[in-house]
Amino acid sequence: MTDIAARTPSRTWWASGWSVLLWGLAGVLALCQAMIWYGPETPRLAVLEQFALQLGIVALLAAVLALVLRRWARFILLTALTATLSWPVFSHQGEAAIVTEPARLKIVSANLWHSAAGHDRTIEALLASDADIIGLIEATPAWRPYLAPLYAKYPNRIDCFDRDPECQTMLLSKLPIEQPVAGRVWKATPIVAGGVVRWNGRPITVLATHWFRPLLRSDASPWGADDAKRSVYLAEGLPVSRQAGQAGLFAKFLDREAPGDLIVMGDLNSAPWSRVQRAFRAKTGLDNQAGWTASWPSFLPWPLRLPIDHVLARGHLVVTSFEAGPRTESDHFPVIAEIGWRD
Repeated sequence: MTDIAARTPSRTWWASGWSVLLWGLAGVLALCQAMIWYGPETPRLAVLEQFALQLGIVALLAAVLALVLRRWARFILLTALTATLSWPVFSHQGEAAIVTEPARLKIVSANLWHSAAGHDRTIEALLASDADIIGLIEATPAWRPYLAPLYAKYPNRIDCFDRDPECQTMLLSKLPIEQPVAGRVWKATPIVAGGVVRWNGRPITVLATHWFRPLLRSDASPWGADDAKRSVYLAEGLPVSRQAGQAGLFAKFLDREAPGDLIVMGDLNSAPWSRVQRAFRAKTGLDNQAGWTASWPSFLPWPLRLPIDHVLARGHLVVTSFEAGPRTESDHFPVIAEIGWRD
């Protein structure tokens, strides 16, 4: 009896400590959810929406702990937060695409990473993918000598390395590239590389691009003054960021210069449920019905990674499968997509 009584205060203190922790977690998560719903324009606050998946996982784990401890009020609150935080992650996905032809166009998008310590695994992975078209991001001068093995397998390529020192985007293709496009969008950003290819006799436009990170404010560049006007092309109330300005300008460029069947790939530095990307998809008609894959940073486990590398399609083109490729020297996993045709 004495021994049991001696242990009781310790158990009470232990349970009380976990209860306080659960209330604290619930409060922080509720504040994050309120901020996401509010939709702040400040990039440092708006970036919370990118982490909806991770916040939802934290809420779920806390709800399980509350259930084990039988703290019912906290369990109900944390379960509700799990649902509301996770809802944007999965609500945008539609039904599986129905295609009318068996042929598939294989696409790989890879951020090579300017700080990569090596090159061999990346080149091997790209060659082994046997993709029809490869889009490369962060193809810096240090990377370019190592890309030579790809040129034999992909004789058609387009880039703007010789014209713009900031150009690090490249498109490689087994198919001939017509009407090539490489450089800044209307003398601004983002930078794109691509053109028109003929797949099964049909012309389609394929472009690779790279957006700025969401934390970069509009006033952090010479073009910052125009970003707010550019983002309005997508929607009102987007974050005041360089990324939103890029997305708006790129959307206008696509609508005017690349109508019809289109594939866009690259590091968009945004999750598919973020406000900027949802507005971009709604405005352009680009989408990925096969879902998303957590691609960055590759050195962290899956729950901590973000899905910021994408392959999107519109018109008669539809993404039928989408997955991460093997680990390479990059801090991004390459992403692999198959594109089908629908009437």
